[in-house]
Amino acid sequence: MADVSIRFNAIKALTACALIGAAGFIGGCADRSMHLRDQGVALYQQHKYPQALTALNAALKYDPTSAEANYYAGMIQYSKHNYDLAAFHFKLTWNADPHYPHVKTALANTYLKMGEPNAAMNFLERDAELTGSIAGRLRVARFYKKIGDLDDARLNYEKAAAMDPRSVRVLMTTAEFLDSVGDRHAAGEYYAKAYRIAPTTPGLVEKMQADGVSIADALSQAATQP
Repeated sequence: MADVSIRFNAIKALTACALIGAAGFIGGCADRSMHLRDQGVALYQQHKYPQALTALNAALKYDPTSAEANYYAGMIQYSKHNYDLAAFHFKLTWNADPHYPHVKTALANTYLKMGEPNAAMNFLERDAELTGSIAGRLRVARFYKKIGDLDDARLNYEKAAAMDPRSVRVLMTTAEFLDSVGDRHAAGEYYAKAYRIAPTTPGLVEKMQADGVSIADALSQAATQP
């Protein structure tokens, strides 16, 4: 039903815009959509969610594919536990702009709320493969951890660390996950790698020592590596 409604609204919008254009007001629909979208976002940021949703839905009548209007409409529907509608809007956001901030996490969280963890993970896995990004791989790892699949979480944290073995942030994140599942030895190895790259990283020495790795050990490991 939502797809039919969107298509119907799109036809109405195109018809209205054609009439406006014929009257010499080309771009009027786009201006109206942006005005309503901005109004909706401002109301959302003021926590006036019912009014925000009214403005966003009005904007979507003019431009059903607006990434921003769909994202914020999705966020409001999510907060109302209308997960089917939230997923619908987040998908439209992602289709319009795959790099829109937080939309991948929002859609995956919505799938989980709908009781569809496989859909969430399939979506995130496909995205990580397509983009080849460390951020995407870490997102996959976090969601596997969220659903309690610690083996796949570990696999993906380690994949992320292998993608950029000189990223202290990724090495630390991987080590912290390994600490959380009780593998202090493996965690210590990642902390040692991070130390050899950026020894002054705040809290790093303490984390190493907590896992039984001394500075001398870390430097010794560096000397034995090819």
